[in-house]
Amino acid sequence: MNIRKAILLITLVIPGLAVVGISLYWFILDYDALGKAENNIERLAKSDKVSDRQLDYAYHRTLAHRINVFADGTWGLLGGVITGLGIHGLATLPEQNKSKEKSVSDLDKQT
Repeated sequence: MNIRKAILLITLVIPGLAVVGISLYWFILDYDALGKAENNIERLAKSDKVSDRQLDYAYHRTLAHRINVFADGTWGLLGGVITGLGIHGLATLPEQNKSKEKSVSDLDKQT
């Protein structure tokens, strides 16, 4: 295996895929928790026996879940970009090698 390919795989592609996978896992868990928190707020809002303090607490718990879902999605996208950069580097390596070989052969012809 070419050393450049190994470097790209180790530094970009594999870590990027790991970030996407971990972020997707936590996104699914946090999104489910957000849905439960929203249902809890709806249930509390319809109830007559709930205080404003309980409603505020439930609302702020929902906001915390929203922030977590947003952060997990953002990290997932960032991991996708990192993976894409690594794959792009792997895809363009043969072209770079061919162009270097071509330029070396052109220099040999000139001499």
